[in-house]
Amino acid sequence: MKPKTTKPITAISVVIPTYNAAAWLPKTIPKVEIALRQANIKSAEILVIDDGSTDDSGAVAAALKTDYPLRVIRQANSGRFLARKLGTNEARYDHILFIDTRIYIAPGGLNFIVKQAQKTPDRKVWTSHVYLDKAANLYARFWDALTSVAWRKYFSNPRDYSYGIAEFDYYPKGTTCFFVPKAIIKDANDWFEANTKNLKTSNDDTLLIRRIAEKNNININPQFSCTYHARSSLKQYAKHVFHRGKVFVDGFLRRDGNRFFWPLVVFLALSLAVPVALILMPQFILPLVVAGVGLWALELPVCRWLGVSWRDAWSLVILSPVFVLFYGVGIWTAVVKIYILRAP
Repeated sequence: MKPKTTKPITAISVVIPTYNAAAWLPKTIPKVEIALRQANIKSAEILVIDDGSTDDSGAVAAALKTDYPLRVIRQANSGRFLARKLGTNEARYDHILFIDTRIYIAPGGLNFIVKQAQKTPDRKVWTSHVYLDKAANLYARFWDALTSVAWRKYFSNPRDYSYGIAEFDYYPKGTTCFFVPKAIIKDANDWFEANTKNLKTSNDDTLLIRRIAEKNNININPQFSCTYHARSSLKQYAKHVFHRGKVFVDGFLRRDGNRFFWPLVVFLALSLAVPVALILMPQFILPLVVAGVGLWALELPVCRWLGVSWRDAWSLVILSPVFVLFYGVGIWTAVVKIYILRAP
C-alpha cells in the first residue's frame, strides 16, 4: 500500500509577536524570507504584532524591504498569547509559522516540513529544535544546560520524534518557533482563553501546546531548527527568569496529569513553612545553610554525569542561586495575583 499523500503546502502566514525588539527585527525577518524561498512557498505574508512596544519596533518593521507582504498590527500591551491570537485571526493562509524576535530560523527548516507534509500528512504540528547562540554568553550556556537536563530524553540523542499527551512533559516544545495549521491553533486558542485565569501571566508555550497534544502529536526533528539569542546581562537575565516563574504557575498549578503539579505544591508549602520554622527554631539556620551549599555543590558533578559540557555546567552552578531566587519570587507573585487577589 502506498503511503498517504496530501496537497503540498504552498502558502504560509508568519506571525511574529514583538515587544521592544527594534534591534532584532531587521535580523530575524530576512532569515524567515530565506526559509520561505528555500521551501518554494508561493504565497506568504509576514504579520508583526506589536504588543504595545515603547520603542520604534513597529516603525522599524514597517520600513523593512521584504519579498513578501508585511503588515504591522499594533495592540495595547497584553502579552504573547493575545499577540499570537491576534496574528492567528488576521492570518490569510491555512498554515502558520510562529516565530519570536530573538530567533533565527534555519534556512532549510521550512523546506523540511513541506516535504514531510507530503510524506506523512498526519504529522501536522512541529516544534523547532532550538540551538542557543552560546558564544561569550554565560546566560545562554545556563539555559542550554537547564534544558539539556530537563528534556534529557530528547537532547541526549536529538532525533526525529513524535510525541503525544502521555510523553508531553518529557520532551521540548515551544511557540517560539512553531508550525501549525490555523484550524488547530484557533481551536487551542479558544480553549486556552476559556481555561486560563490570567492571559498575561500564563505559559502559552506549555498549556496551549498541551491542549494541541491531546489530539495531535507534536513533532520535532533537528532538521527543523532555529537559533535562540538569550539575554546577555545579569539584569536582563533576572527579569527574564522572574517572568518565567510567573508564567509557570498557571501552566502547571493544575491537576491535569502534568508532572510538575506536585513539585510546585511542595515548593509553595516549603517556601512558607521553612521561614516560619527558622524564626521559631533559629538553631536550624546553620544546618540548613550547610545543606543548601551541599546541594549547590552537587550541581556540577550531576550535570557532568548527565553529559552537560564543563562550561555549560559551570554556568548553571554560577547562575542557579539567582535563578532560584527570581524564579521563586516570580512563582509567588503569580500565586498571589491569580489565586489570592484574583486580579485579572
